[in-house]
Amino acid sequence: MIMANIFVSSTGPKGTGNGINEANAMDLANALSLVTAGDYVWIKNDGVYYGNFVVGCSGSYNDNTHIYFIGYNNIENCDFVNHISDMDFGQPFWGGPSKPNSANCWVNINGNGAADNVVYQYQKHNIHWRNIHFNNTSKTSGASAYYVKYTYGTTFTKCKFTDSYINLWIDLNSASCVINCCYFGNYTSVNMDITTGSNLIFIINSVFQGGQLRMFKSMCFNNIFIGGNYAVGAHAYQNIVFNNTMYDQTSYCLGYGHASYVCHLMEYNNVFVPASKSVPTIYKSSNGTMTFSGYGNAYCVRDNSILDTPYVGLHGLNVNPQFVNADGNDFRILNPAILRGGMPDYTGQRGQIGAGAQEYQFSKRSATANRARLSVIK
Repeated sequence: MIMANIFVSSTGPKGTGNGINEANAMDLANALSLVTAGDYVWIKNDGVYYGNFVVGCSGSYNDNTHIYFIGYNNIENCDFVNHISDMDFGQPFWGGPSKPNSANCWVNINGNGAADNVVYQYQKHNIHWRNIHFNNTSKTSGASAYYVKYTYGTTFTKCKFTDSYINLWIDLNSASCVINCCYFGNYTSVNMDITTGSNLIFIINSVFQGGQLRMFKSMCFNNIFIGGNYAVGAHAYQNIVFNNTMYDQTSYCLGYGHASYVCHLMEYNNVFVPASKSVPTIYKSSNGTMTFSGYGNAYCVRDNSILDTPYVGLHGLNVNPQFVNADGNDFRILNPAILRGGMPDYTGQRGQIGAGAQEYQFSKRSATANRARLSVIK
């Protein structure tokens, strides 16, 4: 297997169109059909990629081969050795999932109003996307910004999903997929839907504006859910939900149970802050079993009140988390009881309840030199 760097332009194909460099860039449709396992596909932020696209290339899940699609602005500021784009962490324009309108940190793939999925991936494996905004101006029933079906090992890192009926749909026995440091918002049906037969889907470090993540044999941790009828619906089979912050939901924060499927839910270290004190934190519908619930916190910031149905999980709390500025989407927590009230680790130390997507709660103190020690170093 020979690894290649392939270049894609919204104005391509250019020159020979073989993707060997920017001057001979492919268009996106050709890249999705022609690249092979091991390739790194660099998608230039030089215009909108309009249309509907089908992933025709594939890595091999059995042989552990991969294909990477990476958005970038200026190739001179990218690291080819480590495959790091200038859109990645550390660059001034990367605002993170809590700042979705930051400029020049996503390449725009837009369905342009078509009543279909913007990107469709069927039985293609180990496909990795980074720094891409998948969106549409049409929210036709059943259409998604990205639709994954019968696929293994797909990952989305620092991607953005908006403006569709379903923003991201992982369906029909897809497995081992990771959604990391992404933003979801502005949908009609649901932000992210994991359905029949899928398993081992990991949703981490992401922001869901409008809430609504439907889970199926999955794990959800260190995410922020803002608004919506509910934040997470863990409806079928085994799901684990921990270290999330759920804010301003109007029906319930976390739901579980299903009329047709057996459901087991484990939840811990979550912060529940519904829109009013009458809204329950956890809601059971139909068949469902809570295998563990604990170390969470519930409080209504808007009503400045304990909920009518307080959190009753093991070692739970019902106190104000003291967000820095919830209305400004700054969910850093200042309450020491929350910062040090989570489930103990193997050393017995308790960690934070809620999401730590915004890394630091307090400013770092500057290091002070040990002058006595310095004096003996010549």
